[in-house]
Amino acid sequence: MRRIAASLSRDRLLARRWTRPLARYLVRHELWHLSRRTVRAGAAIGLFSGFILPLGQIPLAVVLAILFRANISIAVAATLITNPVTFPFIY
Repeated sequence: MRRIAASLSRDRLLARRWTRPLARYLVRHELWHLSRRTVRAGAAIGLFSGFILPLGQIPLAVVLAILFRANISIAVAATLITNPVTFPFIY
């Protein structure tokens, strides 16, 4: 757990050019904490973004999770429901 926390430190997020615009939002505790509300919202956001766009599902899920203060990792994992194996059956 300590290694994960060290890799997600605020300084490292601010140092990377591609995460700098969202770094102050990504270090919020509620975006990574597993609680009923954040997991439920993350799953809903991930499923929504997984079914809406064929491309850019994960970035959309991350942005929506930040806006709605949901769990980012659950939102990203839920977008994987529309993988190449399940794609024909879902659509």
